[in-house]
Amino acid sequence: MKKLLASALLLAFIPGFSNATGAVELENGFAHPPAPTKPWCYWYWISDNISKDGITRDLEAMSRVGIGEALIGNIYLPDDVPPGPVKALTPEWWDCVRHAMREGGRTGVNIGMFNCPGWSQSGGPWIKPEQAMRRVVSSETRVTGPKNFAEILAAPAEQFQDIAVLAFPAPQADAESIAAKSPRVTCVPAVAGAEKLCDGSLATALEFPAGVIGSNKTFTVEITLVEPFTARSLQLHPTDEAFSADCELQAAGADGNFQTVRQFKFERSNTSLAVNCFARGPVTISLAPTTSERFRLVFASLTLGNREFKPCKTAALTEIVLSGAARLESFVEKQLGKMHPTDQPAGDTYLWPTQAEADSTPLAVPAGEVRNLSANLAADGTLAWDVPPGEWIILRTGMTPTGMRNSPASPEGQGLDVDKMNRAPLKFHFDSFIGEALKRIPAAERKAFKRVVADSYEMGSQNWTDGFDEVFRQRRGCRC
Repeated sequence: MKKLLASALLLAFIPGFSNATGAVELENGFAHPPAPTKPWCYWYWISDNISKDGITRDLEAMSRVGIGEALIGNIYLPDDVPPGPVKALTPEWWDCVRHAMREGGRTGVNIGMFNCPGWSQSGGPWIKPEQAMRRVVSSETRVTGPKNFAEILAAPAEQFQDIAVLAFPAPQADAESIAAKSPRVTCVPAVAGAEKLCDGSLATALEFPAGVIGSNKTFTVEITLVEPFTARSLQLHPTDEAFSADCELQAAGADGNFQTVRQFKFERSNTSLAVNCFARGPVTISLAPTTSERFRLVFASLTLGNREFKPCKTAALTEIVLSGAARLESFVEKQLGKMHPTDQPAGDTYLWPTQAEADSTPLAVPAGEVRNLSANLAADGTLAWDVPPGEWIILRTGMTPTGMRNSPASPEGQGLDVDKMNRAPLKFHFDSFIGEALKRIPAAERKAFKRVVADSYEMGSQNWTDGFDEVFRQRRGCRC
């Protein structure tokens, strides 16, 4: 009360402010705040522990302390709260939602609802794979013509929707790699099985020595060839283990001394699906043509990361690919298959310097030679094509769900997260949850229902949707 009187005395010195009237209004405003100023709260219904009696008691308590609106979030935390009997989306659960809206009207506490079970973000069991967040994937088939080709093209993912089938002449050195050159691989500190790093297989892996992780020590991989090799790109293929490192690629000159070719960051410190929907996507570096018989890759500042929010215990690679092929640098990141590992990206995180063109024209795909064979693909995936002379690469490209699901939600309320780039599935999602509430609860009983909440967005990226290519042509034109 002393603070209230002091505020009133201060206001009395403001020109045009009536001392008596202002003090009364101020005091009344504190004692009985206007409805628009009342605080709101998140009202979590945790792990299916819900009852009509509990709903009534909660809302009456909120009303007593002056809460103006409660936002219902159905979350599932079984490790903290044992699951209860009222399962999400069952008739009993919908009856509790109806009771909450009815009681909200009676107690004067407005009601909001999250737009799906969980707090992140917009999904449920009603979302089918073709309505979900999706990313572009491709399978590759190499064929040499002239010949009549009639084979089933491998689908690049189990859940898959075709976008296009494209064919183009194989660029020069496209399949060239040191794995085919019988390299000798040694490491410092020495480790057994170093040859796994350049054996041409993504099924084998090498763990880094524990002593170099989290220390100021380095781990060096040296690759020795029997004859000079010209490298134009480097790919480092990770395992499921998450880590980061400062890397330096070196090449020995004619005098035997090693010189730096590129310094770069290996950043795979967070392999959670929300950050890394391109599973095991390689770190890809473009190189100026570099010819040598000996290459070194030095890893420094090795730091372990998190895999699905669980700390990793080791760092490992499946393959080091030094290739004579020209490659697009950071192609995984540039298609948003790998995003910034934290929730605080810098302003230039998704900006990259312009990459130098290939040093020889045959190293690149000639745009005029790209053939669209989509019309030749049968429903069962069989492609019929008269292959012209030469070596050709056929890409079957389409969409697959990123795999993101609304969470933390009970098993009954969880499903794929909806496509954010397309109005039709978004409307379907709204109608399947909030629309269901509007359908089930009479308007007279849901007058307190004021708001739909989309809480934290932790769903990562998607890079395609139905008809995206046509929309792109309409808005941006096409240089193909």
